[in-house]
Amino acid sequence: MSEELGPFQDFWNAWDEVHDEICGKPFEHFPRAAEIQFREMRGHLDDGDTLAAAREATDVISVALNTLRWLGYGPAEAATIARDRARERMLGQTPSILEKYRSEYDI
Repeated sequence: MSEELGPFQDFWNAWDEVHDEICGKPFEHFPRAAEIQFREMRGHLDDGDTLAAAREATDVISVALNTLRWLGYGPAEAATIARDRARERMLGQTPSILEKYRSEYDI
């Protein structure tokens, strides 16, 4: 079994048993699943339980990984996409990314 995703490989592996079902979901499944995880995270934060909130944050990562699976990528490709994205889009550019969120989305 591959380990390209480091600590997130276990998430990938856990979802292998329902790979075909995940790949058959409509796109709308994934933003909705992420929304649910963030709502659950908010509840934990409101209760002062940051560890439970952190667990929900890892569930958001799981949703993102399943979105990559749905798009037809495997673990090695997902790892390459993540590394490339961080290097080409984020490294040295995070202030402008935050500014874009502020100016275009008012967050």
